[in-house]
Amino acid sequence: MTSEPVLADPRTDEEVVPATPRQGTGPSRLRRTARLLRLWYGRALVAVAGIWLLYAVVRWLVSGRWHWSILLDAVPPLLLVGVPLVLLVASAAACGRRRLWAAGATSAALLLALVTGSAVNWPALWRDPGKVPPGALHVVSLNTQYWGQATSPEKVYSVLHRTKADVYLLQEHVIWQPGLGEDGYRELHDDARLRAEFPGYHIARRGELLTLSRFPIVAQPPVGPGAEIDANPGTPFSRVFARDKVMRTDLRVGDRVLSIYNVHITVPLAVDNLNLFSGYDFDSYFARKFAWRQEEFRGLERDLDRNPHPTVIAGDFNATDAMRDMEGVKDRADDALRANDDLFPLSWKFGAPAGFEWDSVFNRALPLWRVDWAFTVGPVQVHRYDLRPTDGLSEHRLQDLWLSL
Repeated sequence: MTSEPVLADPRTDEEVVPATPRQGTGPSRLRRTARLLRLWYGRALVAVAGIWLLYAVVRWLVSGRWHWSILLDAVPPLLLVGVPLVLLVASAAACGRRRLWAAGATSAALLLALVTGSAVNWPALWRDPGKVPPGALHVVSLNTQYWGQATSPEKVYSVLHRTKADVYLLQEHVIWQPGLGEDGYRELHDDARLRAEFPGYHIARRGELLTLSRFPIVAQPPVGPGAEIDANPGTPFSRVFARDKVMRTDLRVGDRVLSIYNVHITVPLAVDNLNLFSGYDFDSYFARKFAWRQEEFRGLERDLDRNPHPTVIAGDFNATDAMRDMEGVKDRADDALRANDDLFPLSWKFGAPAGFEWDSVFNRALPLWRVDWAFTVGPVQVHRYDLRPTDGLSEHRLQDLWLSL
């Protein structure tokens, strides 16, 4: 047996035998490292959860109230739910107070998202819209992507004819010349073609908005900024396109009048028209777009308040479920989503500009936002509401409604 080495204590010159460490005392290097990693993991998680909660609260407070809010509102609403869920699961791996702080912050952010607009159609889990009864009205709404500029006008007619709708609410019935930004829009004169393609339909148009109806149009009062356009008949088309964004047509359906609103609210940010390094006055740009959107929403809301007829509102609102721009319309009208059975009803994908480096990542067929909406007011029963793909015609899905008065 080997004996312990004998050492001398330099203070006393006495020989001492080192004490043998007891087995199991003191953490090993591996345990110390794991404990340190877990400590910093918890701290980092609390920081990330706190930043996300701050973002969620600030976004909600400024949404629809400040012209720069679009930069915070641009996130897909599903991420407002998904990110806190991931962080909540991740908080289980933290320890002590850090676990509680992380879980508390992410739970608050998750609750805020669920209450203020998550884009999740929860009733779809248990609700069945049922069958469409005979004689129901068929209404279709579609942003046509500059009347099929990426494909062809023939593609537009092909997609529309397949639906066999009674009423078509179409946006971007216009010619757009790329590279000119807001000055690149030209009026599309094709009434003869429309009458040939849709014989017997009545035609109403305002700027880029086109409504085709089997039912007679008995009135077409201006809405919001449209009144100013009507008061100045010589207004250039570029101005008409930019400001006339809501078209109301009153239809004679049997012995009743049905008001139909065709909507294309001003886009808050045209990514492909802006160069971040050009010295462009972004503050003025966002302020102008914000003011236009407010006028359009308020004009629509005022017209709804004084309209006595049963009403259908549909189109491209350029606003998601999480954006507070939609509050006024939601307070006055019923979302047609009550007749939809998609858990995630999404209608628009981001079309990356040509040559965008990550085009293959972002420019996917699956949409991430719902910016196309349909509402009803009064005694209008929606039997079915679907968001259908358009076979590459548009970045937007087609809104397909079946309803009865």
